[in-house]
Amino acid sequence: GVGSFIFLGGSRPFAVSQSVYAVFGEVRLPILDTLEVQAALRYEDYGDPVGSTINPKGSFRFEATDFLTLRGSVGTTFRGPIPSQVAPISVTALEGFTAAGGNFKSLDIFGNPNDLGPETAFTYNIGAIFNAPVGRGDVTFSVDYWSIDLEDRITTTPGNAIASLVGNGQTSGNDPVNCSSPLAGLITFSGNQCVQGTTTGIDISRVRTDFVNGPDVKVAGLDFALTVDVPLSDRIDLTFGGNAVWNLDYSFDPFEVQGVVVQEAYDAVGLGNYFRDPNTVPEIRANGFVNVAFEPVNIRYTATYIDGVEDDRCIDRDPCFSTSAGPTDFGVVSGSYTQHDIALTLDVAFAGVEAQLQAAIENFTDSEPADAQLPLGYNPFIGNAIGRNYRFGIRTRF
Repeated sequence: GVGSFIFLGGSRPFAVSQSVYAVFGEVRLPILDTLEVQAALRYEDYGDPVGSTINPKGSFRFEATDFLTLRGSVGTTFRGPIPSQVAPISVTALEGFTAAGGNFKSLDIFGNPNDLGPETAFTYNIGAIFNAPVGRGDVTFSVDYWSIDLEDRITTTPGNAIASLVGNGQTSGNDPVNCSSPLAGLITFSGNQCVQGTTTGIDISRVRTDFVNGPDVKVAGLDFALTVDVPLSDRIDLTFGGNAVWNLDYSFDPFEVQGVVVQEAYDAVGLGNYFRDPNTVPEIRANGFVNVAFEPVNIRYTATYIDGVEDDRCIDRDPCFSTSAGPTDFGVVSGSYTQHDIALTLDVAFAGVEAQLQAAIENFTDSEPADAQLPLGYNPFIGNAIGRNYRFGIRTRF
């Protein structure tokens, strides 16, 4: 139950179990000196009512030249629901519902013992690795395209979207809701009643969601990696490089609940997705580093970049947010974030004890996280709110 001093509410104890049996086989075929192929097959049995599956996977690696290697893979995956998702139980969480003016209300998540099935996916990737000597060092660069087609995704019905549909799309919490909505039965209002024209969004007390097989999802992107190793002398090594991901696609099919479309199809890339899957998805994330090692000292500089996003709640809505002082565009666009760190280590040995002294300045430019219309005022998925901080440590071996 709930009470005056319980924020989330209590949960009743329950016990569930599940048995999964699997057999897996893999073979590696060196067809040529420069071509290797791998094949794998997995059988899994989840029992009733999930069933069984056979999933294959194949991959190859081809050394086209001394400096160019091609690689790729293709396969399928299968994931059955876990016991708590198909048990007739529920847990209570909290969510700041848009229709309730952003106020936190109870979100009840129910298991689905009747018709929750497995999710499946078709995945593939293809890429290339370039490796070439540069003076006394070498350069390695790789690029990979990856794709995931997910079907019958195991998820929960979108509570915020359900509340917004019944709340007529309001954001203030002060406007009347639609008590005759076919999904009004999924919402508990103050006083356990909904009066047309009187009950408002702020009267939402709790929203029911259920585990279901949700809409299909398509995810695709590019991964990049670069490493350059340049020995400056017999004692000094310089290494620099970086990694990046470019999200090309993260699109969802329409989400229907009881035959009603509560969420239109959308592409999540470049949006905050604060109250919908998969949360914030910047188009680009990247990090770079420069490392100098001259025994017993190692100095490493790193930079992390995260692309900015737009608040999905503000699409086709101007103004998007209102305050007592009037409309505001605060947080409509969460700008990009860059963090700079530097770390130093020193290896020492004294009286038979080996030690490493460590020091670092993290976020030494004191970068602030991106603004967002969220309870804390910033987007925790883009940057951090700690600011510049210092770290000292010692690691010993004896």
